Parts: sequence; C-alpha cells; structure tokens
Amino acid sequence: MTPMIISALLTVAQAPAEAAPTAVVTVEEAPVETSPTPAVETSPTPAPVETSPAPVEPAPATTGGETVSVVEAGDGTKTTTTTTTTTGEIKPKAVRHVVMDPLPSPPPPVPRDRIRKGPWRGRWWAGLRIGLAGPIAGDVPAKPTVGSVSGGFDLGYRVNNWLGIGTGFSGHLQDRAEVEEVTPAGVETRTVYGDMIFWDPLFIRAYLPVKRRFQPFAEVGGGLASHERAEGGYILGGQLRGGAGFDGWVTSNVTLGVIANYRLTRLNQKFADGAVAHPIGHSYQVLFELGFHW
Repeated sequence: MTPMIISALLTVAQAPAEAAPTAVVTVEEAPVETSPTPAVETSPTPAPVETSPAPVEPAPATTGGETVSVVEAGDGTKTTTTTTTTTGEIKPKAVRHVVMDPLPSPPPPVPRDRIRKGPWRGRWWAGLRIGLAGPIAGDVPAKPTVGSVSGGFDLGYRVNNWLGIGTGFSGHLQDRAEVEEVTPAGVETRTVYGDMIFWDPLFIRAYLPVKRRFQPFAEVGGGLASHERAEGGYILGGQLRGGAGFDGWVTSNVTLGVIANYRLTRLNQKFADGAVAHPIGHSYQVLFELGFHW
C-alpha cells in the first residue's frame, strides 16, 4: 500500500499549479496492526487453609460472674481473691476475704440439773441508805411525832437470782420536847429530840427473777426497836419491816435503788407506879440506797 501513496503524491507534484484544479486526495490510513497484549496470568487465590481450633482452657470456677482464687498460706489460713469479669476487662474487687478453718462442733448440752441457778451479779451486797421518815398512825411514843431524815445500813447474801437474806440497822428522829434548864444566866428553854433505832437481825428480800438493768424486789423482816425519849430514858420493844423497791445497775458491782418501807412498832412502856402499856405506832421510810455487790 505504500507505493500507491507515493505514486499519487508524484502525480500531484507534476501538474501545473494554475491549470489544474485543486484535487483533494483522501488518503485512508490503513489500520496499524498491533500485536495483542499478552494476557498476564495471575496465580489463583489460594484456598483458605484449614486450621485446627486452638485448645480452649477451662475457665476458673465462677459464681455469679465472679472469679474466685484461693491461696493457702503457710500458717494454715487461706486467702481468697474475688474478681468480677466484665466485657473485655477484669476488675478486681477491693475486698479480700480470709477463709478460716471451720469451727469445731459444739459441746454436748449440759443437763438441766447441773445448770447453776445463781444470782445475776455477785452473792453478797452491802447497802447504804438515806431518806425520810415520818408518822402514819398509832399511839405516842410508838408513833413518831416529827418527820426527819432517816438513814441505815444493810448487809445481805443472795441465795439465788430471786431470793436474798440480810440484816440491817436504821434510825430516825422520833419525837421532840421543850425542856427548861437553869443556867447562871437564868432559866433557859431549849428543844431536844428523841430518836428511834431499829435492828433487823433477819429480813428476806424476794427479787423479780429478771436479768435486766432494773430488778424490782419486795422485802419483809423484823427485830428490835429502841426508843430514846426526848425527856430522858429508854423504851424497848419490837418492830416489823415490810416494803418494796428496785435496784438499778450502774455497773456490774454498783446499784442505785429506791425503797419504800413500812414500820410497825410496839413498845413496852413502864410507869413509875408499876403500870405497863404497849403503845403501837405506824411509820414510813422512803430511802435511797447505794449498793455494792461482790
């Protein structure tokens, strides 16, 4: 095809420029044959390699989402560490528990007849008493004629938690008299007082058998009465004691109590002419007691 193109070009060049009309030659360019692009062979995608699954280790024992590990020390104690497992993380708790060996089995029960039925605190007690005393009814001089301060002392022994026995002394002013005395300055009048002393060789106190801070009780007893008259002289007799109160425990050895006592007094009164009378009087005592127990 190339010689055809060259021959056409020469013919055009030889013709006169004025006479010959312009000829347009259309040259068709032959298609250039190109060698086909060689196909690039690509290696086939390797098939997925089958791998055996990794062995799964057994998870530690868990309880409610918590992991517990136990470490035994050389001294016999065991320490456990508890961790809480959440998504993607493990957060240890701040609390460490010490696991001790189990307690031994309890001893066999004691027979009821061998259980000690003793008092709550202490067997012995001593009480200091102070309060007020006054008349209720009766005959003078067995009945007090004045109200006064009263005091006393008790010593006792508790047989068990609900029973106690004791002994005690107490006294108060019984009566009053106006006496005249002759002095170098003349006759003077002054007031004198007689007193009453009670001795209780034995009294019995029954406690309410409770083991609380306040323990009520009732008591009864009796003994001797000695009246020193304001005018002079002594009158002897007997008396009975009864009342109720309570002990309030301040410590295991100290109590503060309140007691209300009734006294019946019978005196053996003798006159100068040989006559004998037995006046009976009734009185009260309201006392505060400071007790010591051992």
